[in-house]
Amino acid sequence: MQTYFESELAKLRKRITKMLSLASSQVDRSFQVLLSGDMEMMARIHHDENKVDKLDIKIDKLCQRIFALAQPVAGDLRFIMASLRIGNEMERISDMAYEITKRSESVSQYPEILSRYEIPGLLDQIRKLFVQLNESFSNNNSMLAYEIIARCKEREEDCKSVFREIVGQMTEKSNVIVIATDLILIIRNLERIIGHIENISESIIFIVDAKIVRHPRLSEDKHKTDKENTEEPESAG
Repeated sequence: MQTYFESELAKLRKRITKMLSLASSQVDRSFQVLLSGDMEMMARIHHDENKVDKLDIKIDKLCQRIFALAQPVAGDLRFIMASLRIGNEMERISDMAYEITKRSESVSQYPEILSRYEIPGLLDQIRKLFVQLNESFSNNNSMLAYEIIARCKEREEDCKSVFREIVGQMTEKSNVIVIATDLILIIRNLERIIGHIENISESIIFIVDAKIVRHPRLSEDKHKTDKENTEEPESAG
């Protein structure tokens, strides 16, 4: 029989899973609007954004209640701490999806430009990241989370490359200028969504492996410093 504490943890995991699914669906719908121009979906996306916001608040309050009524340690404590961060990351993803939708009306009228910059392919890659993210969280699969982080970095570079290409062609191609501002902001929001997926993956690794993998450059610098400090000094000649 589940204890009250176990029941609350199960409820927290269920809410995180629901929020991941909801945010993923919202992003997918925003991509559909971008490619099809079906602005009637905007109301549904806005509705889902409100649901994500409410879930974020519920997750926050549930975590506070668990902290107040129990004294979680080790893995349970990591899970609760990570859940707070994951909820916040998904709330931001939801905001980005809605922003993409608002910028899509003009851009969707130029499918040839979207194809030129390989935007449809980029959107498919981001969809795959969400599928893998859900799988990683559901199965406590930290190895998959590491793979997601690596792919996120590749997709972020793709976004930067598209951004530079658009800016470079703004003065040369008049049809690009027409939608350049909206398209640039959409690319920036895609890059931010990828960044939030990366952050959630880091939280999954923290839950499963008790490792903090944020700011890898700082870790590399520390490892280099520690190695230098442990090396024996050269003897005086």
